[in-house]
Amino acid sequence: MDALKRTRSCKRQPQASGQAVPRGSRQICIPMTRDIYDDIWNDAAKVRSFLTPLIQTMPEVFPPEIQAGYQLSGHLPESVKMPGVRLRQVRVQGTAYTLRPSFATSYMTGTVEDLEHPLLLLSMGVPCWVVTKIFGRDDMYWHRQLERLGRNSLVGTTVRDPTRLPQHLAADEHHADWCGKKGFAAVTAGGGCLLGIALTDAADESHLKQAYGEFAAEAREVQSDYAPQTVNTDGWFATRNAFQALFATITAVLCFLHGFLKIRDRCRKAHDVHQRIWDVYRAATAEEFHQRMAAFRTWFEEGVWPSAVREMVAKLWQKASAYAVAYAHPGCHRTSNQVDRLMNRLTRLLYAGRGLHGHCHSSTARLRGWALLHNFRPFAPRSGRSREHTCPAHRLSGKRYHEHWLHNLQVSASLMGRRPCT
Repeated sequence: MDALKRTRSCKRQPQASGQAVPRGSRQICIPMTRDIYDDIWNDAAKVRSFLTPLIQTMPEVFPPEIQAGYQLSGHLPESVKMPGVRLRQVRVQGTAYTLRPSFATSYMTGTVEDLEHPLLLLSMGVPCWVVTKIFGRDDMYWHRQLERLGRNSLVGTTVRDPTRLPQHLAADEHHADWCGKKGFAAVTAGGGCLLGIALTDAADESHLKQAYGEFAAEAREVQSDYAPQTVNTDGWFATRNAFQALFATITAVLCFLHGFLKIRDRCRKAHDVHQRIWDVYRAATAEEFHQRMAAFRTWFEEGVWPSAVREMVAKLWQKASAYAVAYAHPGCHRTSNQVDRLMNRLTRLLYAGRGLHGHCHSSTARLRGWALLHNFRPFAPRSGRSREHTCPAHRLSGKRYHEHWLHNLQVSASLMGRRPCT
């Protein structure tokens, strides 16, 4: 007799935030090792000398008002979780901020040295029980590490320079098992980084507008008039309409790869067809694209093909005008590879965890935490060659605050990645 499938009840609706100022958004994280902390932290003059050049060279880490001056107003009580560590408090125009060295992670849950290897494994999609087996603690401790990271602004933490916000995006929905039911992770990518990921229980226009709206809101915190030029989508009307509702001037670019894959899946051994389709794609101008598409159509119609193949190829040339839109926007993504490659990693993450099992708020926070780790984890080393950039976020934003990747992530998440928009 088959056992009844049991699923835990969970809230599938996004949690409304009742806080005008998110908790933690007044905590300033500065690049500092434990040795420097022990040397200067209890000396106000040394701390001020340490802060002055940082305020000049990395102003985005601090509140803008600090340029007019600040006061060191003493220490907070000693941390219960990290004995021997006391955060400092600074006042900027009457507002109190907490000063935290980057070797101590947010919520004082551990040091960078303790967490760098476990978090690197989590960024690779290693299940929490494996991390527990190797590094101790318990599974929920590692789940909470991801959730705490996910509370930071994904866009603001990754892109510290507003001028580096990508003008060309790619977006798609990942189908996920969510407590025994279907869910959708709305993923936005740009510049090789995950810039938005939000969980929703339907893929219609209203739900996707709310999900992608989280990315739009965070991007406008970085730059108030942010208006990306294009977004590449797979053709799903709700995705296209959601972005056009969020960004009035955006142009939706249809993914050529999806059109090709529908043909390939119906004639996998017809390599000549595959090659000719990609020859059309490689056209340098819109006029040449239409010419090559017409030539391909003439060649194809002279052959004998199964009806399923003819149907998909007909759809390809019927959408030629939609594909040619990309030529009016140099630098845009003509295929969805920008987001598909990142979603492949998300697929492995969800498979390793057998789907999502929590409420909308906690599950989304874990996905966002994983996305931040992906953006900041170091690139794989190259044999005999050095890399110009150390991680996807460094390549996109051009900012690196510390040579150690987790120190860099901690400092980038100063003020939770939130600053008054420019």
